[in-house]
Amino acid sequence: MKRQWLAGGVFLLLVLATGACDWLDDPSPEFVRVMIESDDDALMLITSTQFVQTTNEFGETGVQVFDSDTTIASFPFDQSWNIKDEQRFLLMGFAPDSSAVMVRMRILLDGDLDYDKTVIVLIDDPVRYIYLFNQQILQDFELL
Repeated sequence: MKRQWLAGGVFLLLVLATGACDWLDDPSPEFVRVMIESDDDALMLITSTQFVQTTNEFGETGVQVFDSDTTIASFPFDQSWNIKDEQRFLLMGFAPDSSAVMVRMRILLDGDLDYDKTVIVLIDDPVRYIYLFNQQILQDFELL
């Protein structure tokens, strides 16, 4: 009888230990992948993983960027960034000239779709995407 209790206890412990492994997994994403499609020629992209979100005394959200990359993206565009250390990613896409650019932009976090929109981008009305792990922020922000 004692052996049955011991075997049952060991089995229960193994089941609990196997299920508890997920509790120890780091939920933060390691990679962000940006895919952009368009019939137009190009889009100017500003990307960064080194920035902070700010809020002024009027409650307006802004972003202070410390380091960024600027790319003229031709279509189709498909690129990934490692965000494991910074846990943040910022993308702003501008029309490279005064004409409008219609794009479909999809953004995946570790393979999971986080953003999928078709938008018209102008030089003074960029497409914006910002991700901060475990922080809620607005997609409508001002670059400081």
